[in-house]
Amino acid sequence: MKAAPAVVVLGGGPAGAAAALLLARWGHPVRLITRPASSRGLAVSLPPSCAKLFDAIGISDLIERTGFPRSTGNTVWWGGSDARIENFASGAFGWQVDVDALANVMLTAAADAGVVVERSTLAGFDPSRNSIVLDCTGRSGVVARAKKLREFVDGTRTVALVGIWWHEGGWPVPDDSHTLVESYDDGWMWSVPSAPGLRHIAAMVDPQRSDLARDASSDDVYRAEIAKTNVFKALIEKASMIEGPRGFDASAYRATAYAGERWLLVGDAGSFVDPLSSAGVKKALASAWLAAVAVNTAAATPSMRAAAFEFFSGREAEIERQMSRQSRQFLAGAAAAHDRPFWDERSDERSEEEDDTDQVRAALHDLKTRTLWQPRIGPAISIEPKPLVRGNQIVLEPHLVGAGYPRGVRYLRGVDMVTLVQLAPTILQVPDLYENYVRAAGAVPLPDFLYAVAKAVARRWLVAE
Repeated sequence: MKAAPAVVVLGGGPAGAAAALLLARWGHPVRLITRPASSRGLAVSLPPSCAKLFDAIGISDLIERTGFPRSTGNTVWWGGSDARIENFASGAFGWQVDVDALANVMLTAAADAGVVVERSTLAGFDPSRNSIVLDCTGRSGVVARAKKLREFVDGTRTVALVGIWWHEGGWPVPDDSHTLVESYDDGWMWSVPSAPGLRHIAAMVDPQRSDLARDASSDDVYRAEIAKTNVFKALIEKASMIEGPRGFDASAYRATAYAGERWLLVGDAGSFVDPLSSAGVKKALASAWLAAVAVNTAAATPSMRAAAFEFFSGREAEIERQMSRQSRQFLAGAAAAHDRPFWDERSDERSEEEDDTDQVRAALHDLKTRTLWQPRIGPAISIEPKPLVRGNQIVLEPHLVGAGYPRGVRYLRGVDMVTLVQLAPTILQVPDLYENYVRAAGAVPLPDFLYAVAKAVARRWLVAE
């Protein structure tokens, strides 16, 4: 393996710290430049699924030792007056964290792994002078803005006004560990606990439709927005705001490209989606992991650099599309109850995703009724090498490729679709196909296997005789 190129990480938030930590542990010299230490006073909610990312980054023990508060789920008043308790599945626990505290814990681990951490401004930074640059500067988007890659979504702008509140004896809610969310006519409120009795409470407002556009103080606007709510207005009656409110731009945006010759846009530097699903930090950590894998691949196999960076860019664009679609559909759930411009401009009930549920159901029924089944590979599908992640590198492996899937499909619910469609024409019965698949590719749950077979039929990757 050739000597690893120098890597410069811009930004020391969760994305930058995670990418730098991984690359240093994989033997790369890493320089991380981040702003002087400060606190933004912003708490965020992390779902239980972040545990897999903590494992992948190698910080699970560190997160546990730090002792961030745990959460059992969310309590939501969305488009109606009744509370909806949404506990995490199977009794799992998430985390409630101060985003700066999380980043600092990870930065310390990165420095211990050999990352050179510099606290300075990025004014005048020229990415062309460095080998490979990871832009992890979030909304600042140093590289993204310099290259004019950022575009705001649908022209709407959103501001989060965040205050820190104290309630003696705990908050009068069904579960004080929960993230709280309430929609109202002109926006929505959310709250995350940061310590016993302390909560960060945010009002998500349109700056052009609120008094912010008329030079009102942020404190006056913040309190006026809370007064429009039902639940949050009652929650703060006996509480005291001890800090804030502070304003954060929360407008959604995306990039026209997420990677170039020697740079990648990681996490919020590339895209930002309305913070409805508590997926912001999770998205940043996943982006950082994939960016580190792409850079490691470029160092280990220089001929794979272009494919690895293109793979990263395509995945980041796909994640942004999926999250934006989910956000619009979720916002549509409140728009029906709040007939106001704020909601009309941000919601969309339409699904851009191909919906083949009926075809999959019909294929399952057909498979159950057949005594013999002898399919062939569909004429519109081919098997071609496409990139995927193996360990800490991106490699080229066979994928199913068709007009609707130019980037290719390799796995569905853990089922190797290439192995499946290659085996299927040689076997006459589905039970035998399952047994042969397990011998060839390893065990998978039977329901997932049957779903994958039905999906292949529905999408005509397999055509039954």
